[in-house]
Amino acid sequence: MEGRQKVYLGCGIAAFAVVVGALALNSDDAEGAANEARRAADLPVPRQVNLASDMPADLASPIAAPGLDAARPTDCLIEPSQVVKVNSGVEGVIQAIYVDRGDVVRRGQVVAQLRSDVDRAGAAAAQAKANNSYSVRAAETRAAYLEAVRRRSEQIGQYLAADKVEEAQSNARAAREERQALAEDQRVAQLEYVQSQRILAEKTVRSPVSGIVTERVMSPGEYRGPDASHIVTVAQVDPLFVEVFAPISELDAVHVGDPVKIIPEAPVGGEYTAKIKVIDRVFDAASGTFGMRLELPNPDYSLPAGLRCSIELASTKTGDGRKM
Repeated sequence: MEGRQKVYLGCGIAAFAVVVGALALNSDDAEGAANEARRAADLPVPRQVNLASDMPADLASPIAAPGLDAARPTDCLIEPSQVVKVNSGVEGVIQAIYVDRGDVVRRGQVVAQLRSDVDRAGAAAAQAKANNSYSVRAAETRAAYLEAVRRRSEQIGQYLAADKVEEAQSNARAAREERQALAEDQRVAQLEYVQSQRILAEKTVRSPVSGIVTERVMSPGEYRGPDASHIVTVAQVDPLFVEVFAPISELDAVHVGDPVKIIPEAPVGGEYTAKIKVIDRVFDAASGTFGMRLELPNPDYSLPAGLRCSIELASTKTGDGRKM
C-alpha cells in the first residue's frame, strides 16, 4: 500500500512538472524546476539535444563533391589521366601474360599472347596461295596464243569456214576471262593472307598507353571469350589529372592554362605545378563549388595517383610541373 502511494505521488509530481514546463516553455527557470521535480520522483531527465553537434558529420556538413570534402573547397584529388582495360580483339586461349600488377609498361609493349598455332598455319596457306603466280602466267600465255589465233583467223577469214573464225574468237574471249578470273583469285588470296596476318596481330596483346599495371584479371590457360571484359588494366600516370572543386567565388580568378600549385597529402608532400586544362561550366549548387581539371606532368612516375591534395592558385607561371 505504501509503495502504491509513492508511485501515485511520483506520477503526480511528474504531471505537475510537465504542466509547469508547458506554461513556461521558453523560461530557463521553469525548465530547471521541471528537471528538479523529475529527479525528486526518480524519473530520467531528458537529454539536451544539439542538432548541430549530434547530427552525423556527413549530414551536418554541406553536400560534398564526389571524392572530395566540400567543407575544404581547396582540396583536390590526383588521378591517372587514363585507366585502360587492355583486351584482345579476337577470342582464344591465353598462352602467356608477360606483366603483373605493379609493372611499368610502355606503349606498344606486348603484355599477353593468345595461342595462334592454327592461325599461323592458315596464314602460311594463304601466303602460299597468294604467291602462286604459275596459274596466272599460264592463263596469260594461253590467252595470248588464242588471241593470236583469233587475229590470224580474221585475217584469212575468206579462206576459212565461218564457224572456224567464230570458234577462234570465242576461244580468245574465254581465255581472257579465265586470265582475269585467275588474277582476281590471286588478289583475293593476297587479301586473305593480309586478314590472317591481322588476326595473328590481334593474338598479340599490346598496351595502348605507357603506365603502370594495376590489375591482372586473367591467367595463362584461360579462354578469352566474348564475355571477358579485359585481360589487364593499365593506368597512365604521365601526365596525371588533378580534379579540383573550388568555390564559385574563385571562378573569375582562374583561366585555362593558368599554373596552380599542388601540395599532395602526407607522406608524399612536396609542391608541384600543374596547369588548368578544363573548367566546368556546370556548377554544383549544393556545395557551392565548380570543377576544374589540371594536368600535372609526371615523367619519372615519382608521384603516385590516388592521392588527396590541396591547391594554391599561382600568380605567375612557375615551370613545367617540377617541384617548386
